[in-house]
Amino acid sequence: MTSTVNEHYYTNLDRFSGTALISETEQLSYGELEQRVQQSTEKLATVCKADNGHVALLALLFSSTIDAVVMYLAALRCQVPVILVDPELAEPAKLTMYEQLSVGFEFSAGSKEQPGELKQLRTDCHWPASGAVAVMLSTSGSSGSPKAVMLSAANLCANTESITQYLPTATTDVGITTLPLHYSYGLSVLNTHLAMGAAMVLTEQPLMSREFWQLVRNHQVTSLSGVPFHYQMLQMLRIERMELPAMRYLTQAGGKLDPKAVAHFAQLAADKSWKLFVMYGQTEATARMGYVPAELVYQHPDVIGQAIPGGRFEIRSLNTGAIIETAGQEGELWYFGDNVMLGYAEQKNDWLQPPSPKRALATGDLACWVEQGLIKITGRLSRFIKMRGKRIQLDHLEQKLKEQGLQVYCCGQDELLLFAFVAAQEETKKENENENAIKQLASDELNLHPSLWAVVQIAAVPYLASGKINYAALLELCLKQQE
Repeated sequence: MTSTVNEHYYTNLDRFSGTALISETEQLSYGELEQRVQQSTEKLATVCKADNGHVALLALLFSSTIDAVVMYLAALRCQVPVILVDPELAEPAKLTMYEQLSVGFEFSAGSKEQPGELKQLRTDCHWPASGAVAVMLSTSGSSGSPKAVMLSAANLCANTESITQYLPTATTDVGITTLPLHYSYGLSVLNTHLAMGAAMVLTEQPLMSREFWQLVRNHQVTSLSGVPFHYQMLQMLRIERMELPAMRYLTQAGGKLDPKAVAHFAQLAADKSWKLFVMYGQTEATARMGYVPAELVYQHPDVIGQAIPGGRFEIRSLNTGAIIETAGQEGELWYFGDNVMLGYAEQKNDWLQPPSPKRALATGDLACWVEQGLIKITGRLSRFIKMRGKRIQLDHLEQKLKEQGLQVYCCGQDELLLFAFVAAQEETKKENENENAIKQLASDELNLHPSLWAVVQIAAVPYLASGKINYAALLELCLKQQE
């Protein structure tokens, strides 16, 4: 795909004349942002590049601040590989990741009283890198595993351009950080706004706070982006009752939103003359792979839509690998495009000499074609367990219970299926409803012996920083309660 409007969304920022970044303490025009990035680029090149051409890996604690955004853009511009890190990551986990990837420098954003700090972490920090890796995005959640997705500048630019071709982002738009910038979805929102000369409000205020909505109103924010968790909160807040005259569109990704909720927000968007875009992506494909055209969302609330501009989907048989074209027949979803990652980095040599771009990604998602060439996700290959030789698809079980109006979370390990639900101790009626429905599903439909499954009541669902359910933590929590 030939890049045009945002081939280098991180360079020549002063080609735009409007506001670029807004924080709680300052506001930068695109011209001022360009000056700040130029200054940081010179400083970063001096410390992270050696005379022999070797480079150091930079860890950026990517808070929603102007300092952090400037350093991100500077790293891209001077071709210093940067790993984007959750500022809340526990110190032991962070240090483990730094050691295994040989991180040479760390940047943490400052505050109103104190400037950001670029800190050298080791003396042997400059290495003969290929120059292919621009950005690494951690896949560790809170575990601190050094495994990171490696993206090239071409990956970032290709995906940014694709997204701007189907989202109606304009120079006059104003976005706001509802998502962490170290998360691929949040990063893509920033990238697309910069590519189009739009403004971004940078805040760490949570969506449920009064301060967040004050920023939305004060700066006339025109779009909101969120994962399913955010849309649950928007329903609780009754966003339909809010006065948001500047709002133009909503985007959702980061996991499957319940079809009833999709239909609700699609109707809301129609009533308000907004647009709702339901999207599908993985960090391994930079951010986005698919989207549902806004005019089709209400009629098809349970699909991920079609491939983004410049991309392509295939569904392949799990048994033979043959391409499936028949509607309703399940297989593994594959994606092809210029935004597919270079690979994973778990140690220094991985980012020094990454493999060549493959442009193909086996998503690990089960899917089928539906009418009008749209795709529906039916489950996930890794979200299954085996019970007496039978494969149990956990996402499918959750969906079946959800269709009965029950919010039950399924996890487990081979030979033990666990059903978790959130309820206060006094909610015995809800507990009985859950247990009766689960018993029917597990015993009657799946024909599982009572020793193979259990119902667990939990106080709260654990989430990752991205807003997705942390199923690993959920399993650990449920197993502890089973002891």
